[in-house]
Amino acid sequence: MSKLKQVTDLDLRLLRSFAEIVDRGGFAAALAALNISQSVMSEHLKTLEVRLGFVLCKRGPGGFKLLPEGERVYKSAKQLFTAIDAFKEDIGEIGDELAGEVIIAVEDEIITNPSCRLPEALHAFGERVGRRVQVRLEIMVGYQAISRVADGSVSLGLTVSDAYTRDVSTQRVFDEVAYLFCGRGHPLFDVADHEITEAQLSEYPYSSRGHLERKDVLLITRDYRVGDVGLGAQAQLALVLSGRDLGYVSQHLAAPFVATGRVRAVRPDITRRTVPINVVSRDTGPHGKLVAMLRSCVVMAHMPSPDSAHPIDAGPHTT
Repeated sequence: MSKLKQVTDLDLRLLRSFAEIVDRGGFAAALAALNISQSVMSEHLKTLEVRLGFVLCKRGPGGFKLLPEGERVYKSAKQLFTAIDAFKEDIGEIGDELAGEVIIAVEDEIITNPSCRLPEALHAFGERVGRRVQVRLEIMVGYQAISRVADGSVSLGLTVSDAYTRDVSTQRVFDEVAYLFCGRGHPLFDVADHEITEAQLSEYPYSSRGHLERKDVLLITRDYRVGDVGLGAQAQLALVLSGRDLGYVSQHLAAPFVATGRVRAVRPDITRRTVPINVVSRDTGPHGKLVAMLRSCVVMAHMPSPDSAHPIDAGPHTT
């Protein structure tokens, strides 16, 4: 029975010396490969045999001859070295995956939404990967976020777009509330809501988001007059503030302009809508495990805790 109860670093060195002797067919060739003296090699072999509790080979004037016990130890040692090398390779790959750069595309004004927990997600991500991973955050309009995730130039996106793209996974993380607004100077600005009919809304130019327009909005606005196009939240807000168009603006973005009397919600009872904010990423691509970890941090950061109170939608804050 072997006396070896635990494999130490010393045992690994001794086993490698023994395996080298067997691979080279004897001491002479192994000496050059290991760059050690005859006496050191002999000491390695003797120490290994003492550690194991049995003789591994015959050596002497008749040459080197492997015993059955030595053959079994040799085969087991080679399997052990293969497993160690595979472990080192796997660890190296993991290390590579947890290093580099991740690029996050966020549609404009999502970060300023009180429900957005992206900073908390980035903090959690940083706790897991440290400074080996650099985060690059870019603000862009929705179609850019989706298309750049799809072509692999961006790792992950946060967007209101409901466009479907092949190989891109979409998951809702929180909601955004939006209303139809008009700005000071618009014909409806001073008209009370109870005097405004749905038919009247269709008489005024409507600023759409162009090809970014969500399908659920089209159900409301398909009969509206074609007006200007605002690609992005800030663009929409500017067009509404100008008084030229009716347009959908998120509640949190419009709030300070409502407070100063520059915009108002129009018929909030029928124009209110809830827009899902989605996290999007590719199913495959470089740094797959790293992107999956980042996505998980984003999703987890937006999950409500059991004892958290959900904010109450106070409406568009019109007066």
